[in-house]
Amino acid sequence: MKKGFVLLIFIVILLVLSMIGFYGYRFQTQSLFYSLFPILSWVSADQPILFNHILHQEAVKLNCSFCHRYVERYRSAGIPSIEICRACHSTNAMSKRPEALKVFEYVKANREIPWNRMYELPNYVVFPHWIHIQKKMDCSVCHGMTGVKERPIKMVDRNYMDWCMHCHKKRVASNDCYTCHSS
Repeated sequence: MKKGFVLLIFIVILLVLSMIGFYGYRFQTQSLFYSLFPILSWVSADQPILFNHILHQEAVKLNCSFCHRYVERYRSAGIPSIEICRACHSTNAMSKRPEALKVFEYVKANREIPWNRMYELPNYVVFPHWIHIQKKMDCSVCHGMTGVKERPIKMVDRNYMDWCMHCHKKRVASNDCYTCHSS
């Protein structure tokens, strides 16, 4: 009976310390978790077309702003329109791979590709992409392995306030509330 009670007290103390550690040191706790289990820091995103970022970046030499046209001027990077795809996929000559043939079919039908949004911040958070581009930040800082995997990848380890604040602190950027919570 006494051993069971001591074990119960130990478990309760361990849970309380874990909660204090997680809520008091969330960034450090999550960083440690994702460094121990990196495979859990990203998920494959389902898209109507399996867009190959590697092919477009390395083989065709396109940078992110070619498809995400608004990234250098606005808060939102923008989802590529069919007109951007039409520049290269207007004939099936460029479209030998099965996924590229799907793009060609959308272009031929003049239909927008129904891309699924990968990142969406709450309405009370403002993320001006253009400022980060002007500061010469690489897209992979926030978007991680998106450009190094064949499948579209969504990073789940970076979409929280403590991560952003740590990044701002590391780069000596403002951590004032108004910086990210203004209209």
